[in-house]
Amino acid sequence: MTNKLILTFTLLLFLVSGLVAQNQDTLLEKHEKVPVEKIYLHTDRELYLTGDTVWLKSYLTDSRSGRLLPGKENVYLQLTGESGQSLLNINLMSLNGQATGQFFLPDTLLPGNYLLSAHTDYLLNFGNDAFFYKILSIIESDKSPNQAKEVKNNDILTYEMADISFLPEGGKILEGVTNLVAFKAIDKNGYGVDVSGSVKDNSGIEAVTFKSDYKGMGIFFFTPEIGKSYNAVINEKPSFQVNFDSLVVSGGIKIQLVNQTSRDVLLNITGNSERYLNETFYIVNMHRGNVIFYQQIQIESQNQLIRIENQMLKVGINQLVLLDHQFMPVSERLVFSDNGNTGELKITPDKEQYGRRSEVKMLIAGNDTTDEILNLSASVIHDAVYPKENPGQTILSSLLISSELKGFIESPADFFTDSVISAQAKQRLLMLTNGWSSYFWNTVPITGTELKYQQKAGLELYGTATNSHTGAALNKGEITMVVEKNGEMAILEQNTDDNGKFMFPGLLFYDTATVYVQAKSQRRRQLTDITLLSEESIPVSSDYIQSLNKNIYSPVESKNRVLESLEAERRRIAIRTRPRKPKQMEPNLSGDGHFRLYEQADQVIEVPEKVASFGNIIDYIEGKVAGLDVSGDVISLRGASTISGSSSPLFLIDGIPLADTRRMDGISENNDNDIFRDEISSSVRKVKSIPIGDIEKVEILKNPQNLAIFGVDGANGVIAIYTRQGKEDKKEVIKEVLEQKIAGFSSYRQFYAPRYVPGNRLSRAPDIRATLFWEPEISMENGQDSLSFYTSDLSGRYHIIVEGISESGKICYGMGMFDVK
Repeated sequence: MTNKLILTFTLLLFLVSGLVAQNQDTLLEKHEKVPVEKIYLHTDRELYLTGDTVWLKSYLTDSRSGRLLPGKENVYLQLTGESGQSLLNINLMSLNGQATGQFFLPDTLLPGNYLLSAHTDYLLNFGNDAFFYKILSIIESDKSPNQAKEVKNNDILTYEMADISFLPEGGKILEGVTNLVAFKAIDKNGYGVDVSGSVKDNSGIEAVTFKSDYKGMGIFFFTPEIGKSYNAVINEKPSFQVNFDSLVVSGGIKIQLVNQTSRDVLLNITGNSERYLNETFYIVNMHRGNVIFYQQIQIESQNQLIRIENQMLKVGINQLVLLDHQFMPVSERLVFSDNGNTGELKITPDKEQYGRRSEVKMLIAGNDTTDEILNLSASVIHDAVYPKENPGQTILSSLLISSELKGFIESPADFFTDSVISAQAKQRLLMLTNGWSSYFWNTVPITGTELKYQQKAGLELYGTATNSHTGAALNKGEITMVVEKNGEMAILEQNTDDNGKFMFPGLLFYDTATVYVQAKSQRRRQLTDITLLSEESIPVSSDYIQSLNKNIYSPVESKNRVLESLEAERRRIAIRTRPRKPKQMEPNLSGDGHFRLYEQADQVIEVPEKVASFGNIIDYIEGKVAGLDVSGDVISLRGASTISGSSSPLFLIDGIPLADTRRMDGISENNDNDIFRDEISSSVRKVKSIPIGDIEKVEILKNPQNLAIFGVDGANGVIAIYTRQGKEDKKEVIKEVLEQKIAGFSSYRQFYAPRYVPGNRLSRAPDIRATLFWEPEISMENGQDSLSFYTSDLSGRYHIIVEGISESGKICYGMGMFDVK
């Protein structure tokens, strides 16, 4: 009988414990957040000259697993100036979490800082703090180094403190307890300013002094006496004082971080009131909105130590939350952990030093990612366009820090380097100063919340239709839209709503297409006006816009490191390679704003701005170029064929070889609006699709000396097409039928870098490229991969930057360098 009672009691205790644990799990799940996407843009560099092309790749990941998101999704890029006005908008189609693209920096952009941002439709649910941000600096490309236009000189040393925040660990300062207090001083643009000062009580007695350690951030220990009030005084700005009354509490409990090692994290739960003794609390670790683990605590003394193994933390920012017995948060502490869950890449060039126009063979190897596929992108840039210290943003800093904290963070990549102070010390300062309301996940909706915006693939075209006589909305009218691109057409139909509005969703096409829209009333009358509405630019973070007002690169530094380097090299090469041709045949490098690798074209055809009688540029130049034979889409310029049997010349668009556009197969299966699933791959058709009014001139190359720079690709001659710079399409409302050009997704263009062989290595055409090499699509499967490219004529140090994501979600990053003498 006794055994039966013991068994019954044990079973009952087990059931009760299970119900309590289940209840705890249910209550904790209420704190979990919806998943959020993360975007990172790898750009070839961060400092550009006007007229340069920005090469980029986007990585779209799941916030929980870190893996690339499968399927297709729109990614929207925006370039914003210091005034907050959107200057450029680019659409990318992300396929399985990756998209490549590029955009041109027109000469109309003024020198200064610009904000490159990226977002998806889904990220609109979380505000612009969820967007990706990177600051790009642009300086003017000068015809002569002595003709550089002056830009405003905001010397970083002239900025003084505009604000300072004091942020106690755990969210409060407890009376009678030793507290760790962090502070951050910033200037008017949000950049850190070094300060020092003291905390004094109400009688003027100094309690503690403090001094910043890194970018205006610092810490000090403070034990306030009961009944006293305190003020912080800044030495550099004595009139600026901060009262601590709102921070100091007479009775409370909070988390303190005692120590953090590679093995574990030691926490202290401290309070200044006996009412917390014998109370039940919970320590919960949350990572990106997920509950990772929780531990029940019975408070037995004023200071209670808790040890957490480091393996219980996730890579990046962990949010340690102290919950009371009702599962209400009372204190929190952010802890950064680098527990090795990143794929460090080793970048090894085959030499440390190369000559000009020499082949570089580079090996990329992963330390602990040999069993999975790595999706990578790589850039090689000259020291003149490389920041003096470190890049402002990397894939590590973006996915582990910037995307986790709201607001502007100065030089986030610096938090992973040991300079001034250790990287770990920088990270701890950041967790203390950007912890509170700056933690992004505090404002993310909880799981189960219905979200307004969903993931979207394909562009939307929408507008309004009205009666041309009365101006009334066209109710239930018929809208017919014809989309024309590359000689192909698609016809789509839609009806207006009660307010005359219509929308065509899910349009998939690259570059630019022409649309014709016609509206008819229910009685099939056509007396209507049609207006296509533009997508409004999404406001970006005001903190980041404010940060643009400060020069990251001073004008003197930029001019010395970039303009003078490039221009001096041009002059040196011009002297060394004195041309044998007459003076009038000397190369025109920048007179018309176009950069060329060749010296002088064999024939130049200027294209008038208004050419109405020709449908495309091929029709226009036919009959004007000797030896040009056009038969449909088959073109020959010289008559000779390459080994492959092709006789087609190489086409250059603004100096870049025209690569075949990848087919769109599989982008939108079973989608009626996927109107260009099979993209035309012919280079000739791509050339024909360029509006002839956008073309400024065509240059023909046949001379072997000119063609040598292009190797075998130029064996059949070169047709170089240069578009008008700074040209914008104007939208207009046309009665009955509206014709308008619309921008689609940015198409893939191959980065062009010459391959030097004996036939072109001695060419006198100068090769001066700040970005020496760019490869956005590297898929590494066996733990290592090799790349090869050629150096240019620009001597100096070159930096190699490789970034990416593994199939398991590991962040991959590596750097290397070499010299060209």
